[in-house]
Amino acid sequence: MVDLNKRAFWHFTFKDVLTILCSAAVPIALTIYTTIGSQQEKEAEKTRQFQLEQSRELRQQTLFDDFVNNIYKLDKDGYLKEKKNPWAFANAYYRAAHRQWDAVRKADALQFLKEKQLIGRNNCTNGCRTTKLDDIIRLNQLNFDNVQLASQTGVLNQLNLECVSFDQVSMSNAILSLASLNGVSFDGGRLDNVKFEDSSLLCASFSGVNMSGADFGNTNLTGAHFSNSDLSGAKIREDQINQASFHNVTMPNGQKSEITSSTTTKKPKAQATTMMKTKTSTITSSLSSASSTTSSTITPSIGQ
Repeated sequence: MVDLNKRAFWHFTFKDVLTILCSAAVPIALTIYTTIGSQQEKEAEKTRQFQLEQSRELRQQTLFDDFVNNIYKLDKDGYLKEKKNPWAFANAYYRAAHRQWDAVRKADALQFLKEKQLIGRNNCTNGCRTTKLDDIIRLNQLNFDNVQLASQTGVLNQLNLECVSFDQVSMSNAILSLASLNGVSFDGGRLDNVKFEDSSLLCASFSGVNMSGADFGNTNLTGAHFSNSDLSGAKIREDQINQASFHNVTMPNGQKSEITSSTTTKKPKAQATTMMKTKTSTITSSLSSASSTTSSTITPSIGQ
């Protein structure tokens, strides 16, 4: 015989089936709704982030364009001429814009200022400065952290930043690639973890500079001078050390440097010694010639 109690267990009414289906459908619907809502929120957040980025980019470009226009007006009205030293209006415009620029616009502005000859006005074609002209735009005590300056043509042409005064600036984590930095001054600055890649630092000055963790890469340091600076942990080759001069510098190994001079600083001494020898021999020859002339002049007189 069939157990009726067991069979009754499987006998559901329509109401029971509907209740079970509703109980299962509600969590499923909530899950689907939550998933769709979360996806819509993610899409909306991406849209907001894109719009914010576009807004920031537009603002940065507007700030840069306004600065260029202001410099144009100052130049047109004669406020960038030598007689307007110390060029207060130009520096006020620059510093006001600099405080709001991102690292990209700061790099673009430096190239613009150099091309306009508002910075790096001295002649450093051969490395060391041969003139003494003040920069119209002063960069001292400004922040250039994370700035990337690189040649747009690669190895074909170096980025020209010669003779620029970066005194007392902060350039932490900056990258200067394929740049001509001949005669540049970084005195009193903070250049920790800065990278010089395939650049030129002929006759550059580093006095009182924090350069811990700096990387000089394949950069020419001929005639560069380091004094009272910190190079602890820096990456610099032995041949580069031999190119430059160091005085009271904490070297990459943590030890203080002895007073060393680069080969370029020794050349003038050798030339001076040669010149002194040449002058001495010339004077001796002149005295000998004079003595011979005197003797030949006196001898006929005695005979007479």
